Amino acid sequence: MATPVVVLTNATLHTDARSTLLRATLLIRDGVVAAAGMNVAIPAGAQVRDMHGLHIWPALIEPYSDLGLPASTTDERKAEVKGARQGNAALRAEARAQALMKPDAERAAKLREQGFALAITHRMDGIARGTSCALLLNDRPVDERVARTDVAAHFSFNKGSSPDAYPSSQMGAIALLRQALLDAQWSARTKVHDHDVTLAALAQQLSGRLVVEGADRNELLRWSVLLREFGVTPIAKGGGDEYARLKAIKSTAMPLLLPLRLPEAYDVEDPYDAQEVTFARLKHWELAPYNAHRVDTAGIAFAFTTHGRTDLKGLWKDLRRMVACGLDTARALEAMTTDAARLFGLDDRHGTLAPGMSADLIVTSSHPLDEHNIIHETWVAGDRYVHVDPDLAELAGTYDLNLGDAIWKLTVKGVPAKLESTVRRASEADSLAVKVKLERQGPLVTLSFSLKDDANAITRLSGTVHAGGGVWDGQGQRPGGQWFPWSAIREAGSSSKDRNDTARTAPPNSAGPVHHPLVGFGWTSAPQQLTTIFRNATVWTNTDKGILRNTDVCIHQGRVVALGQGLQVEELFPGKVRPAITEIDATGRHLTSGIVDEHSHIAISRGVNEGSMSISSQVRIGDVVNPDDINIYRNLAGGVTTVQLLHGSANPIGGQSALIKLRWGQPADSMLIRSAHGHIKFALGENVKQSNWGPGSRFPRSRMGVEQQFYDAFHRAKDYDSTWRLWNGAKPKTRNASEEPRRDLQLEALAEILRSERSISCHSYVQSEIDMLMHVADSMGFTVNTFTHILEGYKMAAKMKEHGVSASTFSDWWAYKFEVYDAIPYNAALLHAAGVNTGINSDDAEMSRRLNQEAAKAIKYGGVAPEEAWKMVTLNPARMLKLDHRIGSVEPGKDADLVLWSADPLSIAAKVERTYVDGICYFDRTSDGQQRAIIASERDRIVRAMMAAKADGAPTRKARRERQHLWHCDDIGEEGHQHEEHDDH
Repeated sequence: MATPVVVLTNATLHTDARSTLLRATLLIRDGVVAAAGMNVAIPAGAQVRDMHGLHIWPALIEPYSDLGLPASTTDERKAEVKGARQGNAALRAEARAQALMKPDAERAAKLREQGFALAITHRMDGIARGTSCALLLNDRPVDERVARTDVAAHFSFNKGSSPDAYPSSQMGAIALLRQALLDAQWSARTKVHDHDVTLAALAQQLSGRLVVEGADRNELLRWSVLLREFGVTPIAKGGGDEYARLKAIKSTAMPLLLPLRLPEAYDVEDPYDAQEVTFARLKHWELAPYNAHRVDTAGIAFAFTTHGRTDLKGLWKDLRRMVACGLDTARALEAMTTDAARLFGLDDRHGTLAPGMSADLIVTSSHPLDEHNIIHETWVAGDRYVHVDPDLAELAGTYDLNLGDAIWKLTVKGVPAKLESTVRRASEADSLAVKVKLERQGPLVTLSFSLKDDANAITRLSGTVHAGGGVWDGQGQRPGGQWFPWSAIREAGSSSKDRNDTARTAPPNSAGPVHHPLVGFGWTSAPQQLTTIFRNATVWTNTDKGILRNTDVCIHQGRVVALGQGLQVEELFPGKVRPAITEIDATGRHLTSGIVDEHSHIAISRGVNEGSMSISSQVRIGDVVNPDDINIYRNLAGGVTTVQLLHGSANPIGGQSALIKLRWGQPADSMLIRSAHGHIKFALGENVKQSNWGPGSRFPRSRMGVEQQFYDAFHRAKDYDSTWRLWNGAKPKTRNASEEPRRDLQLEALAEILRSERSISCHSYVQSEIDMLMHVADSMGFTVNTFTHILEGYKMAAKMKEHGVSASTFSDWWAYKFEVYDAIPYNAALLHAAGVNTGINSDDAEMSRRLNQEAAKAIKYGGVAPEEAWKMVTLNPARMLKLDHRIGSVEPGKDADLVLWSADPLSIAAKVERTYVDGICYFDRTSDGQQRAIIASERDRIVRAMMAAKADGAPTRKARRERQHLWHCDDIGEEGHQHEEHDDH
């Protein structure tokens, strides 16, 4: 434990990562730095230690830990006062680390051994996890170790140990937290629920420091979008792949906690094993060591965390690797000391060794990043913990070993706590050296070894170490018992102390480029929006002009500006300044608007259904768009430019849709069509009632229960909407005197339907249910926008036309489950003939790449005219999505979402040559071939680098196949566990 006054003299003192004082003195009084400098007066009675040859540095800070805080237990939950907290068990905002702390001396000791003296720790359980405390890593009672309470409030997208069914998806977790934060703000304003400890805690935390956990770069961006709604910029714990979305992450202004952990190489010596490792995994292994340097170069504030490491012993090796890849040594240490303290408001007491700061320090043999450095001691608030006694002389080096009758060579390697030694005759090669058993106890050493040609002939030596480890001497015994004097003198320049006292790092390795996205087929520099003229194309206009032969189309600034024969640049762009023009000879080719897929589940992260409840209108697919899904690129290769990402069909009322343009390589936020009309997913049938899924308790369990659920929901939505209308329409005096209504995101989305601000796309099959929902809509005063699948739509075509609903169907799918037995391949043609706006969708990641061929089937089954068949995958779904004013046809003023085909797009021989979104070419067949060659070359280069790393002794992990899960309507859970009795739809 700390003595009242300790003075450390003659040290190389680093008060921070950039300030060094030679032969300096550090005075510690009652666990606090009292003085630090060159001319420090030593008070009488102080304990003085000469630190000659040693370095003193600020101790490290761990900013993201759960030290002493296990997950919530069942007994703890049972002991809670009922009704005293918000209902969902994944919200634990009232938890306070200092109140839940349980000592964990073993983990604390392991952290100290690596130089840590302080940890910011919180309970890593749930979505709202409560607050952290700053915990000193000494062995004192817990109440003395808590250096600061309520340092930050912590959040994640993982429900943890919560027994509640909701949420069961990441979009559900986001929706739950969004609603809870709104409730907390409302509760604080109205004081209606000021007894709710969870909401009270959340309200308070919104005005303080927030820390969020992101598994990868895309989750960091999701956090930024969510908390931006509440005017909060959090600190974000990242996944180490921020380099892959660096520009977008920088724009969030979020400080980062970067994992001090690098991925292991894969064992890829077997070429078949190498094929199992994805391109993204290979690239991440290569680029992860550069992440911190690139984050730092971008000007993003950051600190390091060891969270996620299974072994702390390798952290300095990983940090040296990051330094070798460009990270400045001082920045590396600042990220573990001063920057960590500053981010959490602890820099008034921790992070440096200035007077008044806590005496948290480490004593080292050299620079902490020197590969031969030894951490001798860690001091925590003045309490000294010795790891490797600094008074022990360093023995590493090469010695001339005098055995009386001959001079041998003795080599000693390693740190004092773990020495390895060999010996050989001076005339022999190193390969003939034999292992020495070396034991040390203080200044005393014993050595024993035998020659290779006679294992029983053991020479034993016993002696004393002198002169700082440079001279050893004593008595020895030869085989046979003869005693003799021996000595060993270290060669000059062979000890680590003789080396330069700097951070020893290898020169930075060269790395391949960052691809956007990282999965392959991405770009290294963003494709540009060009002014382009397509010459002599066959243009499918989807207007009353029909199909135009030998026609030019000009696009500029993301729009179609003109089409006609022989377009003249001078007429299109009069004046002295004209844009650069790219001309494409489209002779013999067909130019169309981009395909619009009304029903898709690609590009969604961690769950397509929030199936834990029958009404989940509060969840939003837009919160979980995955911009790195390779199916985006594959859709572009099939001519798709716009997609509606739909919630699954597990609920009568599902979640809100996301309308995206396939801007490949851009962040998720940039893919969303921001000005788009709102949409939501409803569902009918087997997937909803779940009565054939085995035991369960979720209502409804029957088709009549589904109908009742709709009525109940919309009656509540009407009341909700009426309440807000009355409150908003009241005079200011009346409104100020009344209670503000609570904002309910679930009912708000349904009220938007009643106000025609949000449209329904309903999963449907059976005639009776289709009729039922239209009846519900008519009686409640809204219109169903689209029936999707609608395989018995031909039976209801006239009524659907009267109701004003569109049909988005499959071309020729039938008999894949009971409620599809009455499906016929003429469905689309019959609906179209009845005047229903009819489209063909994919609902499938593979089918979406050939929707042109699906449209062509309407010609075979029903004789639909080619132009009308083509509209079924372009203009008609654009009308369903309320986007036909922007997309779905080729005409001036429309978005330049165009596809250049090698032949008639309804021909099975047609191939996409180029796909444009907003006038930017995101797919080019020629570039695609080049990309394949680049990927093959990059894979080979990185695989060889992994093999070299293994040969150099780097640890490796077994290569394993990773199969991307393709979401389907009835997938349940974040990992897409599908009920075994169900089909894909």
